[in-house]
Amino acid sequence: MTFLEIIVIALAAIVIGSLFFFVFKAAGPWGSFWIFILVLILAGWAAAAWVRPIGPVYWNISWIPVLFVIILFALFLAALTPTRRESEIIEKTHEREPHTEDAAAFTLSFFFWAFIIFLFAAVIGGLLT
Repeated sequence: MTFLEIIVIALAAIVIGSLFFFVFKAAGPWGSFWIFILVLILAGWAAAAWVRPIGPVYWNISWIPVLFVIILFALFLAALTPTRRESEIIEKTHEREPHTEDAAAFTLSFFFWAFIIFLFAAVIGGLLT
């Protein structure tokens, strides 16, 4: 994997992530632009390491699998973004039951770190094979 390929993956993730974040107002369940971009970059990087190159190759980079995986992850995370109605319900629920807020935050945080560790392992595993 070349440095140019990593730059292209990062730029594609930033462009697609910006489109989803600023146009569609979707940033995944964590609600942060930078976390959204990080997940997209790691997903694209893992795709470049694991998926067999198909389609046209420019500058020695196969674009189609990387773009497909980045768009697919962006769509999945956009589907997980809570709507305004859901966030209002969650806020009202947390006002009445403060102990559930800690449990929900812990669960979401746990799944986030497990997901990030899995993506890092996929990237490293793909690079070492």
